[in-house]
Amino acid sequence: MKHIKYLIAVLGISTAMAGCDMSDFGDINTSPNSVSTAYTSMLFTAAARSVPDFIVNNTSYDPWTQEWTGYITECKNNQFGGFQATKGFGTGGYYLGAIRNLNKIISFNQNPSTNNTTPVTTFGSNRNQIAAAKTLRAFFYMTLTDIVGPIPYSEAFLGDSTNNWKPKFDAMADIYSGLDADLKTAYSEFDTSGSLSEADVLYGGDIAKWKKFNATLRMMMAIKMADVDPANGKTRFAAAYADGGMTAVEDGFNYTYDSNTFAPFYYMGNPGYVSSPGYGANKTIVNYLKDWKDNRLLVYFDCHGFDQTHNPKVDQSKLEYGVSDSIDAIIDKSFYGIGFGLMSNNDVAAAEDTACYIAQDPYCQKTATYGVITTARCLLVEAEAAELGWISADANTLYEAGIKSSFSATGAKSVDKYLATAKVKLSSDKATALKQIVTQRFLAGFLTDGVEAWSDWRRYNIPILPIEENQTAHQITVYPYRMQYGDNDIQYDKDAAEEAISKYFGGNDTRWQRLWWDTADNK
Repeated sequence: MKHIKYLIAVLGISTAMAGCDMSDFGDINTSPNSVSTAYTSMLFTAAARSVPDFIVNNTSYDPWTQEWTGYITECKNNQFGGFQATKGFGTGGYYLGAIRNLNKIISFNQNPSTNNTTPVTTFGSNRNQIAAAKTLRAFFYMTLTDIVGPIPYSEAFLGDSTNNWKPKFDAMADIYSGLDADLKTAYSEFDTSGSLSEADVLYGGDIAKWKKFNATLRMMMAIKMADVDPANGKTRFAAAYADGGMTAVEDGFNYTYDSNTFAPFYYMGNPGYVSSPGYGANKTIVNYLKDWKDNRLLVYFDCHGFDQTHNPKVDQSKLEYGVSDSIDAIIDKSFYGIGFGLMSNNDVAAAEDTACYIAQDPYCQKTATYGVITTARCLLVEAEAAELGWISADANTLYEAGIKSSFSATGAKSVDKYLATAKVKLSSDKATALKQIVTQRFLAGFLTDGVEAWSDWRRYNIPILPIEENQTAHQITVYPYRMQYGDNDIQYDKDAAEEAISKYFGGNDTRWQRLWWDTADNK
């Protein structure tokens, strides 16, 4: 971690909140191009800008969180379908950036010498800043450990105080336990009589929504413990559920892009921006939606301008599943997806000739809003907990509420008719009902919570992800269970990283090692 310390020094990241008395020197040491104090509002906005990385992770033009979950696939070539291009997932940028910013916010609000200064108070009350920063920090830690496994947690950021620049990689069970405790503390610190400033680009300063997000995070962690530590999972889930998670669509944890940092699918999935978009519909999600006669198919994807032999042009606004068998047949014949992992560029190009595109409105607009964690997911996670007997609630009521939330958020038609179909009705058989609930989380998750959808697949093998020729050619028989550590993560903390790889992954830092909560016995 000395490399990180040096980098911080070189970049000149200041931790001082109080400005220096420069009266003896005039303004000779004042740079007109840099700020002399750190405003917590700016630190928070900067941290928030890393949130959408986990929806589309567009920083590397390999949106694997959406590819590995069956939602999108390549339209031009087959560079990622063999799982060879992306070598590892680096966490260091999140420690140096978002998490460090959030730690600073907490520190500045707790320190009596800074907590009442203008750079701090303009963002909101000390309590709400601390609670929101802790909650968002937990989101980052949870997501990072769910991607790679054990990471520095308990000893992270101790370098300044203890000179420990080589923190250990904590076990996921310990990280989950620490995050749950930290989130509980944060929940109690929120003050709904106050708010945060507009620098809160995630919830607009709405503290009631932050509290619901906090409880939702705790439930999402707890449910993943169902197969590995159900007793603690149940206890933690019940406490979070009692505090109250997301219920209304607008409670969802979303990110809206601005016109300066426009949404990634404006250029990756927009045939109006480029002659052929880089990414389009994966056949997995398209086939699932067709199989379930699900009208979200018509809002997730656009069917226009394709080969008339395969995809006759239709007025999509007039289509709706369940009106008649002939209309259903038209929809089924008009929407196709592309397999992720086709063997050659020619195969991909041929598949694109008949495939539908990602819907231009809303997903491919410059200022699109993408869900990170949706209310539909929260309600359907609660439905799983109810089916497991973890909470005193009716699983069917939560299941239907989750589906309705998804239909409402996306604008899909005829949710009541959909709920009445035999395939959608929640089964009285527990095992079948659990699969239905998780399938509905998958169907609701298009271009939203990619990492959480991947976690569902790892736990339940839902959706079924077909192995294509390009993957078979690389001796791959199943999709990855984790991301391996990035090269820099190992370089900066080599001894601790190698110890973690030996202890938790049998010495093999590969994508096909299961994480702590992912048991080999898929349901």
